[in-house]
Amino acid sequence: MSPIETTVVLVVVIGAAAVLVKSFSRDGSSRARAGEVDPVDALLAEVSGADPDTAGETVAVTDEGWAFVPDGHEVALVPHRLAGGGEDPAAGFDAGPDPHGPGGGGGRFEVGELIGARVRRGDPNHDPWRLEALGRDGDYRAWFFVTEEAAQAAFDLLNRRIVRPLRDEDGELRPPTAAEFEDARRIEEETERALDAPDEP
Repeated sequence: MSPIETTVVLVVVIGAAAVLVKSFSRDGSSRARAGEVDPVDALLAEVSGADPDTAGETVAVTDEGWAFVPDGHEVALVPHRLAGGGEDPAAGFDAGPDPHGPGGGGGRFEVGELIGARVRRGDPNHDPWRLEALGRDGDYRAWFFVTEEAAQAAFDLLNRRIVRPLRDEDGELRPPTAAEFEDARRIEEETERALDAPDEP
């Protein structure tokens, strides 16, 4: 084969390779735009047991060691060590109180179970950051966090997957007001004090 023929063959091979690479690249980007799961991510998820649709989401951990973990269309509260968090000092205890109460423990949230949520500054010595939520019946729920970032991550997860505000008489979405949060919190605290009070003789 002459030098000219060799050059022509090399140019053709390089051109074909470039077309193939561009084709695969375009296919991958269009798949990403369409929201499809990458085959590699799906395989890794199958091996690890993770949900490939939630692989990039942040796991928020309360000050008691409970992790907010996306699970399909729901959100689960599990001990941090079971969420892949390793040996977190706050995670070395058994499942604690009801997840629907202040500082609650493990549980699962379904879509629409909460009608509103917000992040508030708490007592620096007790609950530096607090994620508050209201259930369908206006019942108060709260979880405590050491950092604002963790509280915000949990809020974003619940707000995106679980929180569904009620609708008013005109069919418009009506998120709970600050006053409704405060009233629900006051009722919760009064109920707790009544339950903790010693019985009358």
